[in-house]
Amino acid sequence: MSLQVIAIILGVLGTVGGFTGIFRPDLVKRFAELFPRSTVPAWVLTALCCFLGAREAGAMNMGAVDVIKPYIPFIAVGVFAASVIYMKELLAPRALGGFLCLIAVPVCKTAAQSGSPFFQVVTAVMYMAVIYGITILMSPWYFRKIYTPLVENELLFKVTAIAKTAVGLLILILGIFVY
Repeated sequence: MSLQVIAIILGVLGTVGGFTGIFRPDLVKRFAELFPRSTVPAWVLTALCCFLGAREAGAMNMGAVDVIKPYIPFIAVGVFAASVIYMKELLAPRALGGFLCLIAVPVCKTAAQSGSPFFQVVTAVMYMAVIYGITILMSPWYFRKIYTPLVENELLFKVTAIAKTAVGLLILILGIFVY
């Protein structure tokens, strides 16, 4: 996948998310309230994490433990099963955090190898996603702590939604015209 396609996808997601926050804040607030204990997003994000983690583990040099590489897909299935069975509490924010950390690897690698001007914009956005991902992966209750001030303050919520829309449009424009 090229940096152009990645930037367009990120730009569309950011713009749509921002516009949803501007025009339908009730949907965003309801989603943020229900997400931490949602089962379906938790399972989907956990499956994506296991897939991305297995892909990265299969690609890396493991040295002395390279002999386990053929078993990585089976280990990933076991990790998925153990996660959804034993880690039910706040699994959705944990899985979102893991997904944000894991998805940044191929995106940043593609951006760095593209040689495109302003590739640092996408890289910076992904680094911010990694910081947020690590935060909610290690402490999933921070998902609620981070969004609560936004939900309680209408002006702050609107400003954040407008900023998200602006960043999404910037990345979309970069994806269409620059990359």
